[in-house]
Amino acid sequence: MSEDVKLDSQQVSRPPPIALGINVEKPKFPQYAVYSKRLESFEAWQEYIPVEKLDLVEAGLVYTGVGDSVRCYFCGGGLRNWERGDVPMEEHAKWYPKCPHILLVKGQAYVEKLSRGEKPEVDGVTCLQRLQDKSTTANLIDSMAAQSCIQIGYTDKMVQKAINIHTNKYGNSDFKGKELCEIIFELEENPDASFTETGRDDKNQIAQLESNATNEDIEPLETLLEENQKLKENQMCKICLDSRADIIFLPCGHMVSCPQCAPALTKCPVCRKTVNGHIKAVFAMTNIS
Repeated sequence: MSEDVKLDSQQVSRPPPIALGINVEKPKFPQYAVYSKRLESFEAWQEYIPVEKLDLVEAGLVYTGVGDSVRCYFCGGGLRNWERGDVPMEEHAKWYPKCPHILLVKGQAYVEKLSRGEKPEVDGVTCLQRLQDKSTTANLIDSMAAQSCIQIGYTDKMVQKAINIHTNKYGNSDFKGKELCEIIFELEENPDASFTETGRDDKNQIAQLESNATNEDIEPLETLLEENQKLKENQMCKICLDSRADIIFLPCGHMVSCPQCAPALTKCPVCRKTVNGHIKAVFAMTNIS
């Protein structure tokens, strides 16, 4: 009898899945789990409202069609009365800290920082700094598409070069992560390609390395580049091809989607098993000594 009591007490004290970073809840409005569907809801969004609709969509919010009132597709929480300087992701996390969308996209550490009154950093830059730099072309390196390329291993310099090539070729900054990666792949495989922006120093270094390489070295180098490209492609979200796949589907364990796309999937794209939960993977960005 005493042993049964001990077992019961252990079960009662066991933390819920969300406390372990595991989400098993389903969206309250699953029709808006897709990013593009949430964006469509903002067609009637008034330009005078001092927050960007793209930031609202990224924060998991859907426009209700009334004033500036929005509602989360996942937790159902509502927000309104937006003021200049408000960051939708932060406001969402402040008022609804247990929202699964926030925890999947930003993580528990992000919510805890806000609860302590600290300003969370986004990609090494504070949100306020990103707002201040929004009008400059340098801010393009902070875009989701550019950061997705950086997260899979490319340097800031190489990604910036790809951005310059894209903007010079198409005359706009409306690029996707897939397009930047394709430009970088071309630069790596064909440094002499006729791009309008390529970095002469890099071309000279590559040309010098190629001139010093023997014929025996060419085939292994091409093989390594091909394997490197495949590895980088494997890390991309298979749904949007813009962000890194870092959401693990449960119980199958496959990781093929980013936080923005994962809630829309009821079955794993790889094994077709029903998705009963999600957990966000955390990658080590620095070497451990």
